Amino acid sequence: IYRIVSHITEPDNEFTWAFAQIPLIPAVVETYPEVVDGARFYGRGRQLYKTGDNSFFEERTFLADSNVFQIFSYDMYLGDPATALMRPNTIVLTESMSKKYFGEENPIGKTIIDGRDQTLEVTGVLRDVPSNSHFLFDALISKSTFPDNLGSWGNFGVFSYIVLPKNYDPDKLVEPLVQIVSTHVDPIFESMGIKVEYQLQRITDIHLKSKIADEAESGGDMSYIYIFTAVAIFMLLIACINYMNLATARSSKRVREVGVRKVVGANQSQLILQFLSESVLLAFSAMVISFGLIYLLLPQFNSLAGKNIDFSTLMQMEILLPVLGVTFLVGILSGAYPSFFLARFKPTDVLASSNTSRSGSKSLRRGLVILQFFISVVMLISTMLVYNQLDFLRNKDLGFDQEQVISVELSSREIRNKFEVLRNKLLEIPSIKNVATASSSPGNNVGKLIGMIEDNKGEMLERGVDLMGVDYDFVSTMGMHIEIGRDFSRDFLSDTTGAALVNEAMVARMSWDEPLGKRFQFGEGDDNVFRVIGVIRDYHQNSLYDMIEPLFIYLEQNQGNMFIKLQSTDLKGAVASIENIWKEVHDGQPFQYSFLDEDFNSQYQADEKRGKIFTIFSILTVLIACLGLIGLASYSTEQRTKEIGIRKAIGASRREVLILLSKEFAILNLIAIVLAVPMAFYFMDQWLNSFSYRIEMMQQFPVFILAGLMAILVTFLAVSYHTIRAANSNPVNSLREE
Repeated sequence: IYRIVSHITEPDNEFTWAFAQIPLIPAVVETYPEVVDGARFYGRGRQLYKTGDNSFFEERTFLADSNVFQIFSYDMYLGDPATALMRPNTIVLTESMSKKYFGEENPIGKTIIDGRDQTLEVTGVLRDVPSNSHFLFDALISKSTFPDNLGSWGNFGVFSYIVLPKNYDPDKLVEPLVQIVSTHVDPIFESMGIKVEYQLQRITDIHLKSKIADEAESGGDMSYIYIFTAVAIFMLLIACINYMNLATARSSKRVREVGVRKVVGANQSQLILQFLSESVLLAFSAMVISFGLIYLLLPQFNSLAGKNIDFSTLMQMEILLPVLGVTFLVGILSGAYPSFFLARFKPTDVLASSNTSRSGSKSLRRGLVILQFFISVVMLISTMLVYNQLDFLRNKDLGFDQEQVISVELSSREIRNKFEVLRNKLLEIPSIKNVATASSSPGNNVGKLIGMIEDNKGEMLERGVDLMGVDYDFVSTMGMHIEIGRDFSRDFLSDTTGAALVNEAMVARMSWDEPLGKRFQFGEGDDNVFRVIGVIRDYHQNSLYDMIEPLFIYLEQNQGNMFIKLQSTDLKGAVASIENIWKEVHDGQPFQYSFLDEDFNSQYQADEKRGKIFTIFSILTVLIACLGLIGLASYSTEQRTKEIGIRKAIGASRREVLILLSKEFAILNLIAIVLAVPMAFYFMDQWLNSFSYRIEMMQQFPVFILAGLMAILVTFLAVSYHTIRAANSNPVNSLREE
């Protein structure tokens, strides 16, 4: 299954839509026999649905072709998938929506009334669409309910899917799609300098690899899979380094064992196998414990990550086999050097002398400690920069005031027609400062049309234009600023017949010297001509992941999104007052609202969740590194017990002993910090390039300094117990046997 998306190139712009046109799928299926089947989903937007006394606003209902259940493997447990959407005025519900409207009753044959007073018969019930689908819905309505909605090759807005034969090369379909563009699309857009190109996306690639802004559901990001995989590898690597360091450092405890085993006949390969078996057994013991921890902590992880991963998922062979393989690899990797190091001792060397102080290469051990610190410092710096970037996004000036603004969707024409009555009653409430409507809410996409725009020379140029309709009070309600000219005003009757605002990005796009009076024309006749009366300061209509686009704003009363600006500390009381007036004006219509700042900031929730997970991983990484340091510090002080006793006997102070024992770890830490800073700088700079608005790395040096200081502090705390205990020890105890 492939989705067809549209890549559009304008004379001064380029973008990709997840949509195609309504006629595309029938044309592809009928013209090219290699296309097995095709289906479309048409979004209906937010609508009110009623049955009996139950009425709810639904946002995830779609028109669909009748063959969708032959293409997609949805689980229909009531009704016939082959015929459920064959007839007009039929609807298929998900299990959750069925229970919401009909409880535990069998809904087949019952009816639901939509926001257009259309009566729809329930002909099927599906299991809920899995949460890991790239496309979620609550109900599908038969496309044949609206037989006249044939669409045109000039209008986009339909999710379009095709089925190709198994093992078919999708590149073979590129030329046929080009032919469709030449036949149907170019005659509409070519004269405007606009080029449309269809692209195929494998359905399994959409969630992680599609970077299209108007996806049905917010997607994942493959780069984060790589990042978290790297983090997991780093954590395992640090744990392996700990084992290698401690096993070789304490090898003096086992050299006599090696000597005795060799004397009684053990060869080197048998000893290597023994020591490798020990490390592998240890790794598998850790794996068993980890499964228990996962079972206990998975609900908390799901809550943090916003996922719905079940423990049984880990028991699937495609998960379990790689886990077993990684565990075995970790056991071999961590035990390899200690095994070969211990197995090579000669019996005569270890049995003929009382000195068994053999602990492997100090240089290797120091190198591994530096690698541990290096990874830990890189992760500390990365974590702090991630949080700084998210904080920057949350607090950047958006160009409008989103605080204490309530957003309410006016979902039907009946509700919109009563807006003036509602507005006047709301303005009587002292806690309400202003009320306005617009065709789109900040944080959401706006419409797009092909129009003519006047340039500096007075010539009209064809361009694609982002546009939205607002009423007289939108700019003031949102706290926006007019830079040049004026806002829409009820004092100017001419504003109702062709006045327009543009943003600064539009002025820059057209290189206007004097924007006031510049013309826009959409269609034939004077009624479709607009003149610019004001330039609004750039504001972020979309998220901060995207650059501010040129925007055309026209005057249109009673749009679908209402915004209420509050001036009260009692938000709960203000909302209650608004709800009472809503019920008074719209009897029987449910009142649903949200706060604009929460809606806008919700765009960054995925990154905030990833940031929290990354922070936890960073803490665990540092903790694991510290465990290794504690072990090495214990061994180091144990090996130097007599040296410390002699130094104290000839007058060394506790402070001098403490510095002596901590100095080596501090030097290794400093080397790691020097290596980690440029590496973290480079990788985080690359990550930040994915944001249109970002923090500047040259201003983040306090982060690098703080991360270094934290690493040094953590190191000191990790080794302090053993070093302080050694510094405070009585030299008599360590020297009395000499």
